[in-house]
Amino acid sequence: GTGPDAAYGRLDALAKEVARLEHEVAAARPQAEVWEMADALRAGDEGIAALRADLGLLKGLWDLASIIGSARADWEGTLWAAIDTGAMEEESKTLAKTVRALDKRARDWDLYKGVETSVRNFQLALPCVGDLKSPSMRDRHWRKLMEVTGKDIPLPFPEDFALRHLLALELHRFVDDVGEVVDCAVKEDKMEQQLARLSQLWYGRGRGDDSAPLGEKAICFEFDQHRDTDVYLIRLAEESFDALEENQLLVQGMMASKYLATFYEEVARWQRELSNVSDVLTMMSEVQRRWAYLETLFIGSDEVRRELPEDAERFVGIDAEFKSVLKGIGEVRNAVVASNKPGLLDSLNSMSDRLELCEKSLADFLESKKRIFPRFYFVATAMLLDILSNGNRPAVVSQNINALLQGVKALELSGDPASVVQSMTSNEGEVVPFKRTGA
Repeated sequence: GTGPDAAYGRLDALAKEVARLEHEVAAARPQAEVWEMADALRAGDEGIAALRADLGLLKGLWDLASIIGSARADWEGTLWAAIDTGAMEEESKTLAKTVRALDKRARDWDLYKGVETSVRNFQLALPCVGDLKSPSMRDRHWRKLMEVTGKDIPLPFPEDFALRHLLALELHRFVDDVGEVVDCAVKEDKMEQQLARLSQLWYGRGRGDDSAPLGEKAICFEFDQHRDTDVYLIRLAEESFDALEENQLLVQGMMASKYLATFYEEVARWQRELSNVSDVLTMMSEVQRRWAYLETLFIGSDEVRRELPEDAERFVGIDAEFKSVLKGIGEVRNAVVASNKPGLLDSLNSMSDRLELCEKSLADFLESKKRIFPRFYFVATAMLLDILSNGNRPAVVSQNINALLQGVKALELSGDPASVVQSMTSNEGEVVPFKRTGA
């Protein structure tokens, strides 16, 4: 055997042999002195002394090997949850220092090399063990570690999982690989946390819990009443819009990460869904602006409907589709769910294109009106639209009289509804009454 017990037995036998040699030399000394041969015994004395010193050094080395072996046995039996690598590292440093303090003559011995290697490998493995205790480690990372080391450990960890199971992986040979696995686990854990925050922010529920109802605190579209109608236009609160831009950048960064593979499908879905929220919001803002701009003319102006019958009919279809889309979004409210409804973006793009056709026809129509009454060239488009859309409401049109006739500040109207001009007032306050009012 080569263990401490067998070694101590051999050391005892060698010690007895050295003692026998010492006794024989001592017995021969008187005769050597008689024959004047004491110098011949001196070499024997030196050899025996060297043997005695080597035996003492070897005995001390085996004592140290026994202590280290006993300490390692205790450490290796430490259960996974109780492993304290910090304390083990401090003790192993002390043992390593003791090994290095041995007489240099021992450094060529196989036993010394074995003890030193054992302590050094243990010291190399301990930081790896400490890193592997990271809460970011998942089963997939342990499987990767087994693949790297070529050795297996039980998964999930049994109740008796201890340090010896990890040391069996010979972690000291794979220090850099362990670092890469743990770094991957930490980075993936960070990505998991970010994905969980996205789910909580946009869905109001935990990540992966798709069967749970949408949370009340999730980001939703907000609705503002359009004038005095029953139509409510959508918008996204400023802080929600900032969150959208920030999260799109976050997801874009995830897509560029080298740790993406595990979460590719989930991250790609978030990229698609947030992009759709942004696209729907952009298109909806455009459609709402155009619809609100044209609605009073194509719905409320008989003249426009009479002059542009084809476009008026087109707008009626757009109006119905637009209100249906608003109703659908209003029923869902959740920004992500509403924006990712199949066909929504196509519908918005189609409405935008058709509204553009209506706008072009309207622009041509307005140009024709300006040619008839050139003073319309001096008023803003919005004001001209207001004038034309209220052509049958003189009281409303008269509010823009100063833009049409710069010298006239106001008109006084009478009747119910007010439609008969009684007088006009200049910018200086001069009132000019009309005798013939047409009433």
